[in-house]
Amino acid sequence: MPLSLREMPILNVDDSTRTVDCTWTAGALVQRYDWYRDRPYLEELSTDPAHVNLQRLQSGNAPVLNSHSAWDVGSVIGVVQSASMGTDSGQASIRFSNRDDVTPIWQDVQDRILRNVSLGARINQIEMIPPGAEDNEQWIYRAIDWEPYEISLVPVGADLNATLRSGGTPPDGEPRIFPCVITERTFNRGAAASITSRATTMDPQDQQQENNSQRDGMDTVRAEGARLERQRIADIRTAVRASGLDGQEQLIQQFTDAGTTVDAVRTEVLRRLAERSDADPTRGQRVDIEVVDGSTQRREAMINSLMHRVNPRVALTEEGRSYRGMTLRELCRDSLEQFGISTRGMGARDIAGIALGIVQRGGYQATGDLPLVFGSVIARTMRNAYEAAPKTFTAWARPTTITDFRPITRVAFDGAVKFEKVNEAGEYKYGKLVEGGETYQLGTFGKIVSFTRQMIINDDMSALERLPTLFGNAAADLESDIVYGILTANPKMSDGLPIFDAKHDNVGAGATIDIDSLSAGRLAMRTQTSPGGTLLNLMPRTLLVPAALETLSWQMTSAGYTPTESGKQNPFVNALTPVVESRLDAVDPAAWYLLADNGRIDTVEYAYLDGEAGLYTEQAIDFNVDGMKVKGRLDFAAKAIDYRGMYRNKPAGK
Repeated sequence: MPLSLREMPILNVDDSTRTVDCTWTAGALVQRYDWYRDRPYLEELSTDPAHVNLQRLQSGNAPVLNSHSAWDVGSVIGVVQSASMGTDSGQASIRFSNRDDVTPIWQDVQDRILRNVSLGARINQIEMIPPGAEDNEQWIYRAIDWEPYEISLVPVGADLNATLRSGGTPPDGEPRIFPCVITERTFNRGAAASITSRATTMDPQDQQQENNSQRDGMDTVRAEGARLERQRIADIRTAVRASGLDGQEQLIQQFTDAGTTVDAVRTEVLRRLAERSDADPTRGQRVDIEVVDGSTQRREAMINSLMHRVNPRVALTEEGRSYRGMTLRELCRDSLEQFGISTRGMGARDIAGIALGIVQRGGYQATGDLPLVFGSVIARTMRNAYEAAPKTFTAWARPTTITDFRPITRVAFDGAVKFEKVNEAGEYKYGKLVEGGETYQLGTFGKIVSFTRQMIINDDMSALERLPTLFGNAAADLESDIVYGILTANPKMSDGLPIFDAKHDNVGAGATIDIDSLSAGRLAMRTQTSPGGTLLNLMPRTLLVPAALETLSWQMTSAGYTPTESGKQNPFVNALTPVVESRLDAVDPAAWYLLADNGRIDTVEYAYLDGEAGLYTEQAIDFNVDGMKVKGRLDFAAKAIDYRGMYRNKPAGK
């Protein structure tokens, strides 16, 4: 087994002796992957003192290394002076060299810049514990006979999900392999667990075959590790060179030698860019920095090609043309290959599952490309349909936003806010808003679109096209249903009366649309008064009609209409704007409405959650359906705020 490495923090620092105390192990479980058995596991270094051989660490000769580099004496930066093992952790005191080249490292330790040490150990025996044996959900590989080998100061903390790191590569290119006994605990529910050793049951020929298999497995591990390292270095070069920072080659070499992950490199690059921007003495200039890697461009090209397939009116970009005509399965295969995952020998279900991140094979899981691609296509199609759906209420109702889901109260307007003359040395009087206005609150509505690997295998575009389109239309229809439901339901307002009521002076005599009935409605709106008794002099701006009255409404508002009788010229030409809404026909095809300008007085107000106006989408992997899901959410509400700006002419008896 290769050296097993662990990261732990540095504790006490003594400058006079160049010594520090540290916890060199705490028996933490670390996520690893068993390439030979093709499964993930948790690696654990047992903290039982009986399982740890401290002979080397307590000898006073165990080295302190620079990042586990064991092939050059210059990499030895100190020595382990003492070490001990408790019931749950190991402690050590390490002393740094007085060499000039070690002094900068020691200074960074004192300044708490370098804070972590990492353990190198030789493992002699591992116990493999199957899921369920100790209430564990996955395999645990517990080292029950191991020997701490060295302690290293490391520049970058280890990734808990990374594969085993070796202690460096020797000049001959071959990792140091030590003999290790591997035992597997058999577990039967309801019975005691037992330990069996496969090595003791093998005859020499079987043992040789096992050794050959292990050697082949290690060859595979080395090849895969080399490929991943090449990919890491390539991604580091891309991130650094795209940044425009000075000294790029030195930075690339630094990150490469330190084993820094690509994500950590990108974070460091952005930090350095921010520092450079802050240090720039130029003021009044704004610099937007965007780092675009190959995967981002590839995703956008895939999205463009799929959007064109869903809707041919979406123009293909030059990059999107490279994916034109590909089926969903072919897109998945191409994406995995671009990410460095060989699909040779994979079936369609495996390719679709790995691409969506719901199937793990050979250590690979969600690549990040395909879930984002499919999710973006679904979300964009849904929003496009939502935005394209007709919503006639926006022509006359008042939009707003609400910051949360608590009930809000819209206070009523009072004529007492009118300006009054101020006499010499007199005081200004206060205007006011009437309490007890209309109250309402946001509601949440939504649906989920599922996109499964079966759809990928079948090249089923319904989840990318039809369902999102229908859901987007449904979201827009819901808004119209809520707004027009207020007018047709005629609910009571805070004064206990319906919106349209004779006591509100906003109902007509049930006449059809003509000059006389429109004049009567205009008069009723002009003579409305505020709660304080002030005449409002409101003017109708919108003539809202059902589809049954569409032709008549245009006749009465169009300059092209010629009356049959002299003296009956239409006074409402260019004064009213017709709005036709078929939802009104389902309730009363003869009723029509006059609505004032919502900038002059409140009528019906519709509201969205602040920051999420309209349809909002988000996506997630869904293991219950072997796929992913995209949720469309709408936080919306509407309420009649003031009856004075609305007038209805409804046939008598209805």
